[in-house]
Amino acid sequence: MITSRPKILIVGLEPWLGIARLPQALQAAGFEVGIACFEDDYLAGTRFRDRFFPWRPGCRRGGVLLQHLKAIVAEWPPDFLVPADDLAVVFLARAHGRLKASEPLAKLLKYSFGQPSSLLAAGNKYRTFQQAQQSRLRVPNSEVVSSESEALAFAMKNGFPFLLKQSFGWAGNEVAICHDKAEAIAVWKTWHRRPRWKQRFYAWRNSIRGRSLSTRWLPTDKVTMASQYITGQPAMCLVTAFEGQVLGRLTALSVESYPNRQAPSSVVHFTHNAEMCRAAEKLIRTWKLTGFIGFDFMIDLHGDAWLIECNPRPIPIAHLGARAGDDVCFALYCQLTGQPMPPTKSSQNLLVAHFPLESLRDPASPHLTHAFHDVPADDPDLMNRLARIGK
Repeated sequence: MITSRPKILIVGLEPWLGIARLPQALQAAGFEVGIACFEDDYLAGTRFRDRFFPWRPGCRRGGVLLQHLKAIVAEWPPDFLVPADDLAVVFLARAHGRLKASEPLAKLLKYSFGQPSSLLAAGNKYRTFQQAQQSRLRVPNSEVVSSESEALAFAMKNGFPFLLKQSFGWAGNEVAICHDKAEAIAVWKTWHRRPRWKQRFYAWRNSIRGRSLSTRWLPTDKVTMASQYITGQPAMCLVTAFEGQVLGRLTALSVESYPNRQAPSSVVHFTHNAEMCRAAEKLIRTWKLTGFIGFDFMIDLHGDAWLIECNPRPIPIAHLGARAGDDVCFALYCQLTGQPMPPTKSSQNLLVAHFPLESLRDPASPHLTHAFHDVPADDPDLMNRLARIGK
């Protein structure tokens, strides 16, 4: 149990805007916040931080990043660590496997994630699907496909449209909706086409120069799945957990997204969904995870929640817990400090327009005035960085 103000370190490797608002919510919950990321990251723009540890510009050598992280832990020992993006999840899980159990960073990762090895399972679409099936959760009919013909055979059995998914990926980059045979063939060929020699050369050069993580730090699972398309509304559930026990939970529906339906939500509607919460709790308990964990669902026309995938890191609604009815950040703070857990409230009927995505989707959107427009007016540098998106 931590008796003083707990220190939490957010580690980012990719410029993802979805995490940039979380430091303010963590400070409001009572945490001392440290940030480790590149200086051009959106996360680096927030003023709601107590310490900033910039990575060496352009350097993504796994060994260098690991040594820097060890130095941060020695200089400013954090009590808890949070990955800011999917690449950080993979890197930190791999890092734990390369450390001796007695090292301070290894202990921190174990404390912060519960089961660091489970991070890779939770972030893997295929392994999440397998675990969800074993747990008797509602999931779309899915199969592993190893060829174009197997993908088309799945479509013949299940109908169009259907989804092709790669086991690892983020921001919708490794998921494709195939509306007909021609589209399915095109997606398959694009995904499995051997890169041109120039692409291979540039990838090799970037790896050698340390501009990208080498393959030994990245997942090797290349499974491709064909999955039933569920007609309905995208939805999400975010929990904070400790050693498999859920501390706080938020559920919301995606009302609008930008720049396409598979992209991040630009408008969300907070509303309680018991089925999503039960599914999330069952998987968290199985994986024995700690930290912020997000889940994507599809709510069908009958109101049933179909689990789509897991994101074992914060998602863009994480900082809105206090406003939406369940402060997931404060719930984690109470767990770490041994304070009584606050009573769980019912999520408010809250509609939120994310800045700047909804104004990019539609500058005349009625949600910009009728919903809560989540503009970081009290964080000017971050606001300026976000305002430059799309320009």
